[in-house]
Amino acid sequence: MVIGIDQYGTSLEALSDLLNTIGDKGEIWINHEPNKYITFHPKIYLFEAESSALLIVGSGNLTEGGLYTNDEASLVYGLDLSKTYDQALFSEVKEAINRWCNDDMDSVRKLDEDLLQELIGLDYVRSEAKTQTEDEAEIESDRVSKDRTSQAGRKHLFGRGISRRRPTRQRTKVSRKERVVEIEFIESEQAQGFVMTLMRTDVGAGQTTPGTSRRSPEIFVPLAARKMYPDFWGWPDSFIEDPTKPGKFDRSGVSMRIGGEVIRVNMMTWPDKHDFRLRSEALRSAGHEGDILRIEKTSGSQDFAYYVEIIPAGTSAYEYFSDLCVNRTPNSQRRWGYYG
Repeated sequence: MVIGIDQYGTSLEALSDLLNTIGDKGEIWINHEPNKYITFHPKIYLFEAESSALLIVGSGNLTEGGLYTNDEASLVYGLDLSKTYDQALFSEVKEAINRWCNDDMDSVRKLDEDLLQELIGLDYVRSEAKTQTEDEAEIESDRVSKDRTSQAGRKHLFGRGISRRRPTRQRTKVSRKERVVEIEFIESEQAQGFVMTLMRTDVGAGQTTPGTSRRSPEIFVPLAARKMYPDFWGWPDSFIEDPTKPGKFDRSGVSMRIGGEVIRVNMMTWPDKHDFRLRSEALRSAGHEGDILRIEKTSGSQDFAYYVEIIPAGTSAYEYFSDLCVNRTPNSQRRWGYYG
């Protein structure tokens, strides 16, 4: 069995149960890369008999949701190993699985009790209780994040795996001047840009009935996004705790250029909220529901820290940037992603 542990998607209880269930009857391999752009994501199930095999390829994880409650799609194919075509397909699938179990690669480790304890101790995996309350737990951990050992100083159990083809560079014409946007993906521990679909909560004014107040002009960024690349936002080093509200951290007056104008944006994390916020009337007024917000971090040589662009729905660039929004927010239509 080959599994992934990216983005805390596999709990320590799941790994422990697998070890106890399989015992000495089989092997469990973990495939993981330190590059945050890379997720071990195949869903392939191969059951082998003496002269036949059953191959299932599909979207479902080996979880309760993937097996029972989610809307999933899978291809099920019975293989007759006496037939040349089926034998060739069987061999190709087994070759891929064997490659994921090849411990000559730094990205592959065989799971045993000792490795499990290392994974727990180095925060590669978490308990289900901690994962399910990740947003709340993160608020408390953020209070002391400056005193904790950084990821850079952490012992690394995994390294890079096989080399990968980069996506073809896209040239998409946008704006009235037919300006060309080029985004090139690089394998890096840093992110250059962030993209996110805008929701009504980002660009709406809240209640509009007489006597009610407009909602504060805030763009809501998922905590998971800030957590994936904290350095992109300057977290936590550039933030200061609010002395009047313990657990609330602010990065005030962040310079962002949008539409030829440099504006000041306040970045905020609230202890009783499950999101990371960008407060700016200019940002709220610039977009509409369904548009894509693109924020790119500059090198620091400009007079602004971030370049911001709104990609309107229906434009030629929208589909391209929409494809970069590969992460979904639970119980929401919001999508987001990074590029490097």
